[in-house]
Amino acid sequence: MTQARLIGLAGVLWAVLPAMIPADETPQGSRKLTDAELQSIRDGFDGRVEAALDAERGKPLVRAAKQPPLGPGRGNYVRGYSWSLVDFATRCFRLNEQIEEANAAIVENARHYLEHPDDINDRDSFHWHADMLCRLIEEYGAKGTTAPGRLSPEAEATSMEILWRYASGCIHPGEKQIEAGAEWLVLGSDNHHVMDVVAKWHFARLAKDAPGFRDRKYPEGTTAAAEYAAWSEFLKTYCAERAKKGLFVEFASNYNMDGIRGFYNVYDYADDPVLRRRMGHLLDLHWAMWAQEQIDGVRGGGKARMYQTGGDRLGHSTLRELAWFYFGIGGPSRPTSPKLPALMSRYRPPLVVVDLAVDVAGRGRYEINHRPLGLSVDPNERRITHQLHWYRLHPEGGCLLCYSWCTPEFILGTPMVEPRPSDDWAAISAQNRWHGVIFAGHVDARIVPQVRARDDRAAFNTQWSVQRHGTLICQKLKTHKHGREMRVWFSKAGLSDVRRQDDWFFVEAPGAYAGVRVVRGGAEWDKDAAGAKRPFGPAGTWLRCEDEWAPVILEVGSKEDFASFDAFCEAVVALPLSYANEILRYQGLSGDRFTFYADQSTNPEVNGTAIDYAPPMVLDSPFVKSGWNSGVVTIAKDGRQCVLDFNDTGDDIGPDSGRAGR
Repeated sequence: MTQARLIGLAGVLWAVLPAMIPADETPQGSRKLTDAELQSIRDGFDGRVEAALDAERGKPLVRAAKQPPLGPGRGNYVRGYSWSLVDFATRCFRLNEQIEEANAAIVENARHYLEHPDDINDRDSFHWHADMLCRLIEEYGAKGTTAPGRLSPEAEATSMEILWRYASGCIHPGEKQIEAGAEWLVLGSDNHHVMDVVAKWHFARLAKDAPGFRDRKYPEGTTAAAEYAAWSEFLKTYCAERAKKGLFVEFASNYNMDGIRGFYNVYDYADDPVLRRRMGHLLDLHWAMWAQEQIDGVRGGGKARMYQTGGDRLGHSTLRELAWFYFGIGGPSRPTSPKLPALMSRYRPPLVVVDLAVDVAGRGRYEINHRPLGLSVDPNERRITHQLHWYRLHPEGGCLLCYSWCTPEFILGTPMVEPRPSDDWAAISAQNRWHGVIFAGHVDARIVPQVRARDDRAAFNTQWSVQRHGTLICQKLKTHKHGREMRVWFSKAGLSDVRRQDDWFFVEAPGAYAGVRVVRGGAEWDKDAAGAKRPFGPAGTWLRCEDEWAPVILEVGSKEDFASFDAFCEAVVALPLSYANEILRYQGLSGDRFTFYADQSTNPEVNGTAIDYAPPMVLDSPFVKSGWNSGVVTIAKDGRQCVLDFNDTGDDIGPDSGRAGR
């Protein structure tokens, strides 16, 4: 029996007594939340947003400093500066206060870019706030839908001018992504790509009816009306392709917040009902996948692009902050970028997604299989436009399967990959792949196997792995780029002191136990890191493998399955394990039998069967299911169901059509 767990939100505490359960079954006696309770949580969004805004009422503008260029030939790094101006103005327009100061802030922002045109072109500055400029014009400009005229003519005109300079070709003049098959031609990264496309789509929507802009010609000779129509068609295909083939290449990354922020503008303002509906579906899918793989707003499972600068070992993220507004998970946060487009949007997740997010205990124990794209068609095809690479993803995917084992006490997950050359992968897939276990009880509680990056920041294609249930085996890849030693992180937060028994290192979490074993060569603690707080990172301890190529085993189990910590340790130490001729044979606590080829010549096997990296389901869990390339996703829990059909092209449907269970 575990301690009572807070799973209901909006001030309701449910006592939960988990029992031993087979995989993929709901715990007996788990209390199902009613529609009224879920509706109350979802309806609380408006109150949470208004409370956060009201807490800022009356505060003066505090400008973030302008920063010098991040590299040679680049513009100034002014993302934070622009965010501070636009965040202040958004709050003032929304609360109808300090309107003169708010307009002055928007004009100041525009004048900076007019006087420093290179900064419009910088990949880390302008397009990070372009979505909010467009939204302010939509809501508060001369034709605003909320309070027309609150945004002054000067503020609107100067903002439109810098948006024109961006949209007419600053980032990639002459490059179009609307050619056949370009849905998987990615500019820079998932998040840069979406921010770029949505900024151009939204400016064209505003410009096509705006005097002084509707007749201007783009470098290709097109008008804003033509650009708007083309980008709208592209975005419809973009939505369908992401749903059919595993959503983002940067799977489960903290960068997903920067990618989805533009989706809210399209959902709120698209004229095409098919585009509005598909974008709403894509947001539903994103939040469903996030919800089923998180505890207390911290997402577990395999991830891409998790830099080794501290965030890889912390539970905090802007997605968790946004989840508080949607689901009441975690604690209050300020209404700032990059969350602002979502906080100002009409979008709300379906009730079934709310249920997935808040009822962690009711979800029970289950597997998640997810196959995103990652392979590059041809690394030699990559082009560099200004500061951003182009990547063309292989549309059939393969060689990558994300697997997670989820329980109310922990989530263990990994991106399982074939041991391929690093250049086979798009860099945005191979960069800083993350795997390990997160634990309930503390947002930073985790164990993370990792190959240390040469610059302590970024490495590529560093590990391969195999997992089933609570057993994960991993190893440094021979085909890595920029990696150093193999090591394992034990957080200080949420975990007991490490106990060593035989060749295993054991820890206790509030609801689970875990053990780590380095299969050959031994391991020792990094003396400079043990128990210390390193710069840019949390407190914890690195266990360093003496042999950098040694396989590492991570075994995790729920406390309710064992009489005591001692019992867990004894059970793990007694598990069958042999290592000979570069072949590891091991049986986990679940009874699953693993064969792992440490010479990296053959794909791993579980229970005598080699891993299938391209199963017929692109998304497969008890709650989110979709066949590869089908474009139809079913989200279901406790009798509620939401079917997302990305194939329907009917023009008589609203943005919420077909979203049962809302």
